[in-house]
Amino acid sequence: MKAIEFVVSLIASAGISAAMAGFVVWLTKSWISERLKSSIKHEYDEKIETHKAQLKAQSDLEAERLRSQLNIASIEHQVKFSGLHNKRAEVIAELYSLLVQAYWDASSFVSPIEWSGEPDKKQKYVSAMNSMADFFRFFEKNRIYLPDSLCTQLHEFIQGIRRKVIEFGIYVRNDDTDLIPRTVNKKHEAWTNSWDYLEKEVPLARASLEAELRRLLGGE
Repeated sequence: MKAIEFVVSLIASAGISAAMAGFVVWLTKSWISERLKSSIKHEYDEKIETHKAQLKAQSDLEAERLRSQLNIASIEHQVKFSGLHNKRAEVIAELYSLLVQAYWDASSFVSPIEWSGEPDKKQKYVSAMNSMADFFRFFEKNRIYLPDSLCTQLHEFIQGIRRKVIEFGIYVRNDDTDLIPRTVNKKHEAWTNSWDYLEKEVPLARASLEAELRRLLGGE
């Protein structure tokens, strides 16, 4: 009976030992597995952070390069725009000077007031036509610097003056004594109409034109 109990006790002890050994083996495997996982995760996290840092550094470098390129492009644009604006200002200044001279000469030609010592109407007619020709030559050479709407406005302005100068100018080639009464009447009618146009309508058109020129130059 005792022998049997001893054998049973020995078997039980062996079973417990085997179970313990198995548990220890499982526990060791679990610990090693967790350590490996932890080590791999740590290494992976480090690589991720390193990669993020590299990407950020590269991104910052590209952003800085782009900002530099944009700054250079902006400066180049400002220089080009400044040069264009200066050229446009020069064109407008000269164009306006020629326009005013043409207006003065035309007004002097059609004016009903004549002062002693002044050139006669024939000479004034030539001066007026030459002044308008000077304006047109400069205008055609430099209209590329001006907007289409302004070019149209300038063209209509000077053409209106030119028509009135010619309407009266066709009669000044001959003295009144060489003309029949009907032609003399038409001459004075054309003279009056031309003077009224330059005195009443042209100033309004000129004010509108000057406002557009100031706007183009950036003034009020």
